[in-house]
Amino acid sequence: MHKRLRALFNTTEGLLLSVTVWEAVLVALLGTLSATGPLAGLDIPARLGIALDESGKAGRLIMLYHSLAVPFVAALVYFILDLLDFDGRTRHTVQTTVTVGYVLTSSGGLGFAYLGWGWTAHGLFLVGLSLVFYAGAVLWVGLWPWRAEGFSLERFAFWVMALCTLISAIIGGVTASFFGHGFEAFLAEDVTRVAEHTLGQRAVIAHLHIMLTLVDVALLLIAAHRFDLRGPAQRWTLWLTAVGTIITSLATWGVMVIEEYAHKLINIGILLLIPAGFIVAIYGFRQLVREGGGRWRALFADPVRFGVLFELIFVNVVVTAPGIYLAAHLSTYRSPAYRAVERTLAVGHWHVLATVSAVIAALLVADRLNLRGWWRQAVGWGLVGGSSLAFVCVQCYMFRLPGQDTTWTVPWLDLGIGATLLALAAFLLRRVLVPPEQH
Repeated sequence: MHKRLRALFNTTEGLLLSVTVWEAVLVALLGTLSATGPLAGLDIPARLGIALDESGKAGRLIMLYHSLAVPFVAALVYFILDLLDFDGRTRHTVQTTVTVGYVLTSSGGLGFAYLGWGWTAHGLFLVGLSLVFYAGAVLWVGLWPWRAEGFSLERFAFWVMALCTLISAIIGGVTASFFGHGFEAFLAEDVTRVAEHTLGQRAVIAHLHIMLTLVDVALLLIAAHRFDLRGPAQRWTLWLTAVGTIITSLATWGVMVIEEYAHKLINIGILLLIPAGFIVAIYGFRQLVREGGGRWRALFADPVRFGVLFELIFVNVVVTAPGIYLAAHLSTYRSPAYRAVERTLAVGHWHVLATVSAVIAALLVADRLNLRGWWRQAVGWGLVGGSSLAFVCVQCYMFRLPGQDTTWTVPWLDLGIGATLLALAAFLLRRVLVPPEQH
């Protein structure tokens, strides 16, 4: 047990497993508190004595988002530390600080928002966020691309991503410091039709959009390294990603000042990031075919690695294309008759992107932990198949006519989500319960 605990908190494999288990447990527990999910009829919050009053809903959800997102960021940090070279001191400092930080952020945030732990829990939440920010700053310094052996384009792309993430976190933190001092908590989907946003509202909207984008940039760079991109494919991917990240970040921050023109610049940045994802996917597919002796069916022999590449393309089907369609028909969806439909789209659009990101991360963790045999097949196809079913069904649920009944999609949506979670649970239970030497 002592050896297993040391391996759990002192190795990349153990840290990735720990944070994935942490996220899975939080999702499972929070799913039971949903007022609209399949377990809503059990009224579990009331049975547990948890009062989820409507007046505090926005604040609770903000805490919940951070409690789930910060451990996710910690997992990305573990991947970066594993893939690139760092000196021992930097590696130890970042690894330890980000781990303690995400635990405090999650436990403090959920304890304050849902479990009635009081303001002490809120303080732990803030301490956790501060530690994670410090870990990010140390990581950014350690990523310096102009090293003694010369300039590293890969480190430059990671360095740009880390810098933009730190600045975006500062924007969120400064804005949050005004809560209770003339600035009230709100959900972005509730202010889509406001004629003119306040500076605080624009800052929050910019923060949440760019942070999710930067998470996806990190995932793209990690996937590019895992599939060992070389030559022109690597150079194009890294330059497109670095420049796209800079433009998208500057434009998103610009929403706070020049809201109208900033959105046009955001589109330019995104149009650079999209082909970078296609390059990684195409290069990876070619690699899988070569490893399988030149046979196309070799693409599907390893659902874990195939799934990572598939999601890099599929995200454009379930996120990018619907977003472009909505933008092209914005006048229709902004009409009074479509008010409820537009709000559903505003919520669902970013939830789908976040879940695609989670699926890619879970597949990368399964690959890094060297899941093998029929377990790899079951978990890989469970994650890819279940999530794909859910993503397709949710499009049918969101893009509806006013008054149209789309409840027929809900059972299929629940089935897809359930299959995804069961595949994740099977993977984690095997890794936790089975001794490492038997994996």
